[in-house]
Amino acid sequence: MRKNSGSIYFIAFNIANILVLWICLVPFVYRYMTGIDFTISNLIYCRLRIYLLDVLIVLPSYYLTLASIDRTLVTSHKALIRHRSTRRLAFWTISGITLLWFLYYSPIWFLVSIQSPAPGFYICFFEPGVYSMFVSYSTMTITGFLPPFLMTIFGIMTMRNFRRSRVQPITNENNIIALSSKDRQLAIMLLFDIIISVVLSSLGSILFVYTQRIPNERKTMEQQALDYFLLDFGLNLVFVQASLTCYSNFIVSKKFRKNIRKLIWKLMPRVCRRQLMNHWSNIASNDINMTATALTVRPHAVTIH
Repeated sequence: MRKNSGSIYFIAFNIANILVLWICLVPFVYRYMTGIDFTISNLIYCRLRIYLLDVLIVLPSYYLTLASIDRTLVTSHKALIRHRSTRRLAFWTISGITLLWFLYYSPIWFLVSIQSPAPGFYICFFEPGVYSMFVSYSTMTITGFLPPFLMTIFGIMTMRNFRRSRVQPITNENNIIALSSKDRQLAIMLLFDIIISVVLSSLGSILFVYTQRIPNERKTMEQQALDYFLLDFGLNLVFVQASLTCYSNFIVSKKFRKNIRKLIWKLMPRVCRRQLMNHWSNIASNDINMTATALTVRPHAVTIH
């Protein structure tokens, strides 16, 4: 599967989702258990965490967009279009998109600081100004609107290509090459991931737009509390999306379930594997003995005088 260009996009997509969960949830759990928050005590860590979190929130949606474009190329009925889906193109596009967003958010290293909006209360956030507003609205656009729009378009094109029963060969031979089972499986997994991403990203964008309906200077305390709750809920949708992809792939793909079982079996300690094998062998031998006993038992004839 790793030789397939589509699997490369999926690997990058899942790695980015795992990093999002780790970078956000691990420091939160550590702060909850120890009461120590490094984001308000160390300026370098404060900027590094926001920098990585902003970049990694954007990357999964664009990796998924690249995967949707790749599946559209692979499922095309035209040989020349299908031939453009290559592993080299996958590596180049993933590297280019990653570098682009790391450079895009580089001003964070200079425009994020530890602030005290109230006595005794400290936060690590953008400094008030033009860049803070620019990041808020640009992130909403490039994360909440553009990727779902592109994924919807290419997802529809992939579904349309699925309806074609035959595709042209990518080689010079005269035979017709059908779409492989791996490509079909990756395309189906992609469609489910697109549905999850479009629904959750659109919902988060709608919540953000709703919170900006009233300027902050004119909001009451109740309105501010509601907006903070909605913004926090919209941010949590990012982590829900990062978590749901694994479950959706597990439900949709039989090959994925098989690989997960193999991985769990390899990670399992040798003692546990040995006990399970002995347990299964005992169950199998008992079943064979019961079957043999049932075959040897014959009903007694009853004679009526």
